[in-house]
Amino acid sequence: MAQYNKYTSDFKHNVLQKYRHGIYGCGFRSLAKRFKIKGGDKLIMSWYAQWNGTVESLEPKSAGAGDRYWHDIAKFRRRLQRLANDRLIFIDETAVYCNMYPRRTLVVSGNQHLILVEKPSAYSQRYDFIGAINGSQSIAYIVLTPDDRKAKGIEGIRKHVVNDWITNTLGPAINALNIDNMYLICDRSRAHHKENMMNALKKVKCKSVLDIYFMPTASAKYVSPLDNPLWHSIKEVIRSHHPITTNNLPTLLSETFLSLSKNEIANAFRKCAITYGVDVVHDKPC
Repeated sequence: MAQYNKYTSDFKHNVLQKYRHGIYGCGFRSLAKRFKIKGGDKLIMSWYAQWNGTVESLEPKSAGAGDRYWHDIAKFRRRLQRLANDRLIFIDETAVYCNMYPRRTLVVSGNQHLILVEKPSAYSQRYDFIGAINGSQSIAYIVLTPDDRKAKGIEGIRKHVVNDWITNTLGPAINALNIDNMYLICDRSRAHHKENMMNALKKVKCKSVLDIYFMPTASAKYVSPLDNPLWHSIKEVIRSHHPITTNNLPTLLSETFLSLSKNEIANAFRKCAITYGVDVVHDKPC
């Protein structure tokens, strides 16, 4: 506990503000190296689990803080279990890089790169991906290439990108499902603003979405079928397609996402304890 408390709440807050999920150089491990944090990425992850965006939330907590974290996850899971899986629409973002490392990304053993770049500057390029699923199928997606981000003048996925995608792609796709009383579920990313997202749905008269539920802080890997099981599965499928070029990567990403089977998605829902009857704390560390 002494190691945990040696850092001030302001320092922790400053570190966590630099964190960007799925962005190379902005993950927990990179931040631990940048700020020379003893305890590494695991210590920063524990801060993130406690953080709600305020300095106050990072003040030292009692021994029951971990229990409260899992209580919030269990409560949220029970809430979702009361709804049919096809009425739940999860959206999430991920990224694929041209210089990913073995076992995590697009490189086989021996450092043979699975993505063949057409020019040296393409080696470190990032491809951002937003996807949406319900309990049965992939619904909508968008791929942002380095050229797309340059044209939009952005470094990553921002609010207006998400909102435009909802209006242009996700909303019409939801309308085509003809399912009433649906709910969007997402993490508390800066790119997700409830009022703006609901307004984006209203622009295309998407009335079937009743509300947007935000997952408890730092719980996406336990609650979102996309964040943990499916993104990993998609990247493993891409890994098996050799060779890959930066030209065909966007197409391969979208085709792999759209080809997710009903069973794959259903299994991911069960793993995240979203399916009715699954123990809502089955994966809580002992």
